[in-house]
Amino acid sequence: MIKKISLAVSAALLFSSTAMAADNIVIGVEKSYVPYFTELAEQFNKGKDFKVEVAATSMFDLLAALPTQKGNIADIFMIPNDRIGELADQHLITPANFTINGFTKAATDAATYNGQTYMLPMSTDTTLFLYNKDMVTEVPKTLKEIPPSEWAAKFTDFYFTGGLFMTNGGYIFQDNNPENIGLNNEGSIKAGLAAQSLYKSGVGHWTLMQDDTVAYDIMMKYFMEGKLKAIINGPWAIADIEKSGVNVGAAPIPSWDGSHPYKALTGTKGMTINGYSSNKEGANAFIKFMATPENAQKWYSMTREVSPSLSVTYEEGSLHKAIFDATNIGQPMPSIPEFMKVWGPMKTALAQIAQGQDTKAVLDAAVETIEIDIEDM
Repeated sequence: MIKKISLAVSAALLFSSTAMAADNIVIGVEKSYVPYFTELAEQFNKGKDFKVEVAATSMFDLLAALPTQKGNIADIFMIPNDRIGELADQHLITPANFTINGFTKAATDAATYNGQTYMLPMSTDTTLFLYNKDMVTEVPKTLKEIPPSEWAAKFTDFYFTGGLFMTNGGYIFQDNNPENIGLNNEGSIKAGLAAQSLYKSGVGHWTLMQDDTVAYDIMMKYFMEGKLKAIINGPWAIADIEKSGVNVGAAPIPSWDGSHPYKALTGTKGMTINGYSSNKEGANAFIKFMATPENAQKWYSMTREVSPSLSVTYEEGSLHKAIFDATNIGQPMPSIPEFMKVWGPMKTALAQIAQGQDTKAVLDAAVETIEIDIEDM
């Protein structure tokens, strides 16, 4: 099974001789996840004629090594959903041989490519409306009603701005079709103008945040100093905010003006099967064994990462409930390889919009660049 290991992951994947038996299965996951998968492997291994073992490795090191490994690496590993299309097209991952049930539509869509399921969703994340509970008693129904002086968002970054496009009627790819790009349609132009109105408002922090290189730090500084009532940011920022003494609350991001929901870009990561595994049947059996409400609840309990399983219970008013609700209505980052061509041109366009350039012109140029880059793939 494991014949040789790339230098990038060799230190992490030091498997026992038992794990190297021909039909045995190795799961490669981040160190913090090892206890969870070890517990499940011990349960699964009972009565089996092959064994599942768990090894600690960096997800991104493993993915970087994957194209040259041809099966000489973990049979099962974790991936972010926006890598599915690329890896599937290279036959580096293989579809699951069963249908996943009981997950949010966003997570189910995120795990699917060309009509096939490639990933068992494990955790999901997105941006949120973070607010100072000592300054905000009720989350507003729309962003447009909040004075620019009271909030901030890094709208020079498409990860943060994608939902603004969706809430104004824009879209990335219609039905995941890369030949139908909606980033310069009427709704997207409306979103660009909405963002530009904030940068043109004359409010100091928005003016400073025209510079994308410092925008995030300025947003966080102003919020943690109590100068802002709310920001759009991810749950990863909450620990620093709490350390600053801000009594922070979290909620799904409100609509821009009530015309469309704010569908923040959401990422889902989960377990997939190596396209070169010598025991795909066993790997599928283990993933199917994992795909239960009980194991989803165990995942949340052990890792404190939000599962997109509909069976997991989150406390009302909690951060994790806000994340779950936001990802449930969010826009999954497309799994198709063409999505990778969106980031660069949109980053350029959003910077130009923030600096006051013609919104329609820069979005037209961005879409033209994306189309050319896709053709060259």
